[in-house]
Amino acid sequence: MTYTKEIIKDKFWIVEDAGVKVGTIRKCSSDTFEINIRDDDTEQTSLSGLMSRFGEKILEARTTSKKIVEEKGIGSHDGLNISLSEIDGYPSKHVAYNMETIEKNERQIPTYTKSTTSKVRYAAGFYGVRYPGDWRWFYGGKLDTLNTYDFIGPFKTKSEMATETLLANKRDGL
Repeated sequence: MTYTKEIIKDKFWIVEDAGVKVGTIRKCSSDTFEINIRDDDTEQTSLSGLMSRFGEKILEARTTSKKIVEEKGIGSHDGLNISLSEIDGYPSKHVAYNMETIEKNERQIPTYTKSTTSKVRYAAGFYGVRYPGDWRWFYGGKLDTLNTYDFIGPFKTKSEMATETLLANKRDGL
């Protein structure tokens, strides 16, 4: 499915297909647009030409169903309250493709990619990660991070993660 992501209001859009950038659309004048699609020449077209090529809703914002994860006592931290998908009951902060459960340190880690063609895997759920200075919160990050550092989790809720991360910091004297 081809859609656009508006970058500059009413002036510039990135064209994506299944989450992968395939080109750009730039508004030149009131009814003239410049289309630059990967492996094609740049072309100028009218609004009607643009809509006949990509569909009538090409310049409308794509809607994704965001699930707001509300928990009392924990404030919002860089998207920790947003879940776009669920994998085995664990929230993910991206739309999930290629879902797979991987065993790591005798734990089942739900993983996914951000597009159908991506090779980069992300971990669904909330985690506590032992960085060099202390234990920190980790949500929807790359699986490579869990391969690099010690971690606790996965947790299905932010409050579980916050509690266990705090306990880990106290246990380790950090």
